Amino acid sequence: MKSLDAYLPAYEFSTRHEVEVAVDPVRADRALREVTFKELPLVRALMLMRGLGRRGARDTMLATMIPRATVLEDVPGEGMVLTLTGQFWRLRGHGPEPPATAVIDFRALEGSLATETRVHVPDPVSRGKFVRYWRVVRPFSGLIRVLVLRAAKRRAEAA
Repeated sequence: MKSLDAYLPAYEFSTRHEVEVAVDPVRADRALREVTFKELPLVRALMLMRGLGRRGARDTMLATMIPRATVLEDVPGEGMVLTLTGQFWRLRGHGPEPPATAVIDFRALEGSLATETRVHVPDPVSRGKFVRYWRVVRPFSGLIRVLVLRAAKRRAEAA
């Protein structure tokens, strides 16, 4: 898979999370793709609070993200890269300011599962608004990603 630099080399905000797994990357990637909201009740609740629609317990986490995002790269056994554009700091996601671009990857590496999010906010006014939003959202966003990675680890290592 390409580096995130190929998709978003310039960015102002980022977060990265990783968990060790004792399985090969193909098995880890498959497990990550199969994680459901039933395995992630807290994640489901957080997404509902953010207004991201109803999520069934059997819905997979990644399949739920894909309709809102554009898939930039999808390599079974390695991972996927998604992008979203919007005004994330606004409840409805749109307004007069220029949008931000987020790139999110989920990767199965030898011995680990990882996710990285990068956000580029080109407009200084929008960037100030995003900073305030990011201070509130970043801990919860990180928690979601860690919980997803841990659920994938449990699933992969139990199979």
